[in-house]
Amino acid sequence: MICSQCGAESAEGQRFCYNCGAQLSQQQQQMDQPSRVTPITTPYQPTQPDPYPYQQQPPAPYQPQVSGGYAPAVIPNSQLAVISVILGVISWIILPVIGSIAAIIFGHLGRSEIRQSGGRIGGDGLAVVGLVLGYAQVIILVLGFCAFMALIVAVA
Repeated sequence: MICSQCGAESAEGQRFCYNCGAQLSQQQQQMDQPSRVTPITTPYQPTQPDPYPYQQQPPAPYQPQVSGGYAPAVIPNSQLAVISVILGVISWIILPVIGSIAAIIFGHLGRSEIRQSGGRIGGDGLAVVGLVLGYAQVIILVLGFCAFMALIVAVA
C-alpha cells in the first residue's frame, strides 16, 4: 500500500504508515474510490528539527518581597554558645576532661545570655548541642573511671 500522506510504500496488512503514522486502512478505502489525487513518488524527507523546541525566556532576577521598606532582621548567635559547641567537639577529639567541663560551663552561660537578651541573640540550639556533647563525655569518663577502679579492685 502507498500512503497518501507521505507517499511511502508499506507492506500489505499494515494499519499505519511506518513513515508518518497515518492510518492506511482508511486510506485504502479512500483509494478504492476514484480520486484526482496523484500519489507522491518521492520518498518523505524530514526537515531539520528545531534544536531548542522548548526554549523558555530566562527567569526574571530574584527580588525579595520586603514590606515596609525594612530588610529582614538577622539574629546573631551567642558567642558563648558557639564556643560551647567547639569545646564539645574538642572534648571528643583532643581534651576529654578539660574540653567537656568547659563545654558544659560555656553552654550554660550561653543559654543564660540568650534568655536574658529578650530575642536579640539566638543560638540556643548550639548551646544545647555543646551541653549534650560535654555531659556525654563526662558520663563516659565517669563510667570508664569506675570500670578501671573495679578492675584494679578485682586484680588486687
